[in-house]
Amino acid sequence: MTVDRDKKLGQLFCVGFNGYTLTKEIKSFLRTVQPGGIILFECNIKSKSQVQALIEDINKTIDIKPFITIDQEGGSVERLRNICTQVPSLWGLGKVGLEEVLLSQKIIINELADLGINMNLGPVLDINSNKENPVIGTRSISDNAEIVSKYGHEIVSLYLKQNIIPVIKHFPGHGDVNVDSHLALPVLNKSKAELEKFELIPFKKSANISPCIMVAHLSLPLIEKESKRPASLSKKVLQGMIRGDLNYKGLIMTDELNMKGVTANFKLNHASYEALINGSDILLYNHESESTLTAFDFLKQEMNKDKDLIGRVEESFKRITSVKKKFLSKKPKKIKIKNPDKLALELASKVTHWIKKDIFYKAINKKSKLEIIYPMTPKLKEYYFMEIFNKIIVKDYSLIPYEINPSNESISELLKNLKKNSTKVLITYDSHIRRNERILINKLLDVDPNLIIISIGLEYDIEISLNIKNFIAAYAPNFISLRAAFEKLQNPVK
Repeated sequence: MTVDRDKKLGQLFCVGFNGYTLTKEIKSFLRTVQPGGIILFECNIKSKSQVQALIEDINKTIDIKPFITIDQEGGSVERLRNICTQVPSLWGLGKVGLEEVLLSQKIIINELADLGINMNLGPVLDINSNKENPVIGTRSISDNAEIVSKYGHEIVSLYLKQNIIPVIKHFPGHGDVNVDSHLALPVLNKSKAELEKFELIPFKKSANISPCIMVAHLSLPLIEKESKRPASLSKKVLQGMIRGDLNYKGLIMTDELNMKGVTANFKLNHASYEALINGSDILLYNHESESTLTAFDFLKQEMNKDKDLIGRVEESFKRITSVKKKFLSKKPKKIKIKNPDKLALELASKVTHWIKKDIFYKAINKKSKLEIIYPMTPKLKEYYFMEIFNKIIVKDYSLIPYEINPSNESISELLKNLKKNSTKVLITYDSHIRRNERILINKLLDVDPNLIIISIGLEYDIEISLNIKNFIAAYAPNFISLRAAFEKLQNPVK
C-alpha cells in the first residue's frame, strides 16, 4: 500500500480528544490527521461497553490501524479507575516482591485486552531517589536502581508475551527532581557519567526488548547546553544518548508536548518540530484537538521546504510501520485469572501495613464514630469511603475534606468543626513535601494524640512528627488500597 506524505506525518502523531463518542468534528479531525496513535484520557471513559464501542469507531475512522494507548500504571495513575479493577501502586508492591508486582500487571493486561487497548504507557522506570519528588513518588517501583531494573524488565517481558506494547518511561529518569514537569521544567544537574551509574541502569536493562521508550521533559544542563531545552527536544539526548549510547532501535515517544515543562519555553508548533527533527518518532498530545491540528498543519507546511524534516518523517514512519506489523496484526492475549477483584484486594492487603501502632490502639467496629479527614484530589473519590464502610459495616462516620496544602484559615475552620468524642482518621498524601499540611498534622495531633494516619502516598509522612502513634502505609489514593487500610483498622493484628 502506497502511503502519501501527509499520512506518513500523521502516523507520527499520538492524539487525544474530548468526549465519550466520536462527534462529527472529532471524526473530521481524525480523518484529517490520520494519527498513528490515540491516547485515551478519563474524559473518554464512561463504561466498558462505551470504551469498546469508541475504540471500534476509531478503528473504522482511521485508515491505518492505530496504537490505542493509555496510562494504566496502577496505584495513583489509573485512567480506567472507574471501570476496571484497581490495583496497588508499584512502590507498595515492589516492597512485597516480584510475584505480586507481576500479578497486578496481569490484571491490567487482561482488562486492556478486553477493551481493545494495545499499548500501555508503562512501566515507570524512574528511580524515586528524591523524597521531595512531586510527580513520581509511588509510581516508581523502588528507590533502588537494581530492583527497578529487574522488576521493570520482567514487566516489559510480560507485556510482550501477551502482545501488548509497553512504553518504558521517563528517560533518562525523573526520580531525582523536585519539580513536576506538568507545571514547569525540572532540572536534573547530572553528567552523563552520573546518569550511567544510576538513572540509566533500568533503561539499559529493558531497552533491548522494549518496542517504545518515552522521553521526559526535564533539563539536563551538563549534557544539553541550551538549559531551557528539555530532553524530549534535545538531539544530544534523542540521537546521542538513546540512539547512540543505548543503541536503541525501537520507537522514541515524547511525553505529552502540551505540558508546561515544554510550553513554558517553546510554542507547541515549534516544540513539535524540534522533537521530530531531533529524533522523536511519536509526538504525544493531550485532548485539546484544536492545538494538535494546528501543529499538524504547521509540520505539513514545513515539509514543503525542509528536506531534513521529510527524511525524519520517512525514518520514523518505517519504525512505526515495523512495530505495528509485529504487534497490531495479532490480538492481545489474556491470562487466566479467576477473580481479579479478590486478587487485587489480596495484593492490597499484603502491601498495606502498620508502620507504627500504639499498644493501646482500639480497633474500629460497627459502633465506632469516625471522622475521616481527607485531601481533595481527583484521584480520591468520596464514594470510596461509602463503599468501604458499607463493606466493613461502619454507619456513624463523617467526611471532612481539606485542600492540598490548606491555608491557615481553613485549618482553623476544620479544627473548630471537629467533634469531641470521635475516632479521627487523617488521610495524608505526601504531606512531607507541603508545609501547611505538616502544620495540619501537628495541630490535629494536639487535638487528638490518638489520631490515626493513613498515608496514601510515600511513607515519609511518618517523619513529620514524633508524636504520631498510629500510622498505616497504603501507598495509593485508590479504593482498593484504602479498603485494605480500613480493614487493618478493624483487624489490627492482620
